Amino acid sequence: LSILNGITWTVAAVIHSFETLLDVFAYDISETINRRINGTPDYYARALLQYQKGDELTVREDGLAFGYASVDESKRIITQVSYDESSDDVNLDSKLVLKVATGDKGNLSAVDEEELVQIRAYLAKIKFAGTRVEVTSLPGDLLVPRLSVFWDGAISEAEVFDNIEEKLKEYMMNIEFNAIVYVSKVMEAIRSAEHVTDVWIDEEATPRQGVFLACHNSEGILMPMERIVRMRHTASGYLRQSSGKGDEEQIPNFRQALKLSVDGQ
Repeated sequence: LSILNGITWTVAAVIHSFETLLDVFAYDISETINRRINGTPDYYARALLQYQKGDELTVREDGLAFGYASVDESKRIITQVSYDESSDDVNLDSKLVLKVATGDKGNLSAVDEEELVQIRAYLAKIKFAGTRVEVTSLPGDLLVPRLSVFWDGAISEAEVFDNIEEKLKEYMMNIEFNAIVYVSKVMEAIRSAEHVTDVWIDEEATPRQGVFLACHNSEGILMPMERIVRMRHTASGYLRQSSGKGDEEQIPNFRQALKLSVDGQ
């Protein structure tokens, strides 16, 4: 019986090991398939993240793979990519629109137009025949929280502004690239600032209150502010505060947009 038990245990261990190896093999195959050149939107997004400024793209002799002679992380200027598919009445096939940005999260900026030309040329080399692909990189959408904010009066108005600005910058830094901007979450970020007791949209106030976005169009021209009803996607993929300079001179920054009042007075 002991010999039989030993044989049974050995067979069971071999079967278990074999099934484990099959699971690992299946996972490896799945990863390989996901990473292969198959023309999916995710494929183009990953390819843009691998773009190296100034380096020449090489394609394998069989044409089944592409890459650079060496990997240089310092030349990979694209740090954020998102994609959407759009269609129109003229073209039956949808168009893949890729939004890109450079810089660190929370301090993103648009890729300059000269470099964008090179990026588009890079994408033209690797895209599949007949695929309609467009790459855009716009200055960040300007967030304008024109709201009434109440605080407990325990600290100065300047300190309250500092606390609110810190929370709004934290919100913009943590939001995912090309994420949806929710009015409630912007208000929640302000409400979380120390000594703030309430945040309110005064519908009778002048100028009109609410959470606004000022976005750039496809030609890089800053458009007028638009009030967010409940939620909205960003045009550029990320948010920032108005600099108050150049074409942003008429767009208020956080301190100019907010109306502070001591609660109970």
